[in-house]
Amino acid sequence: MPSRKLMIQIHLVIAALFLPLMLMMPLTGTLYIWGFKGSDEKVEAFRASGPVPEGKEEQEAFFRQKFKDAGVDYDFEYIRGRGSDYTFRPVTKLYYTASASGEEIVFTKVDPSLLLRMIELHKGHGPTLMRWYESIFGVSLILVTLSGLWLAFTVPSYRKTTLISFAIGAAVIAVCLI
Repeated sequence: MPSRKLMIQIHLVIAALFLPLMLMMPLTGTLYIWGFKGSDEKVEAFRASGPVPEGKEEQEAFFRQKFKDAGVDYDFEYIRGRGSDYTFRPVTKLYYTASASGEEIVFTKVDPSLLLRMIELHKGHGPTLMRWYESIFGVSLILVTLSGLWLAFTVPSYRKTTLISFAIGAAVIAVCLI
């Protein structure tokens, strides 16, 4: 069993590393629930023609060529498609969407507000680096929580308060799932 001092050190390092995300996630989630969802400015950028290919790799090459043909210097990491609508991600910065109708494709430039960018990060729609960071954060949050729980149980006077608090939290979730 690791020492209490080592557990505190690990707990503090992990918590500090992810503190910015630990603050951003509840802030953006709460604002979103309260109806503050950010905004964006949309403007038609250009039009193109041609049938959009079905395959993922073919679509990526097709759309990269359409941006190049239009003289738009834009790079995207991946495409999120729904029917004939396409979003070029990440959407946490200025980005583009495309909507195909028959042979015509309309490209729209989208400039999201800071709040909307943070909400999109929260949803996992950011760059691949951020998605990795958020995944590691999820695992680390479990570790920080469990190490905090363990540390609380090593102090006899904290045990009862910790158990009662944990039971209340678990009860709220159980009631909401029933």
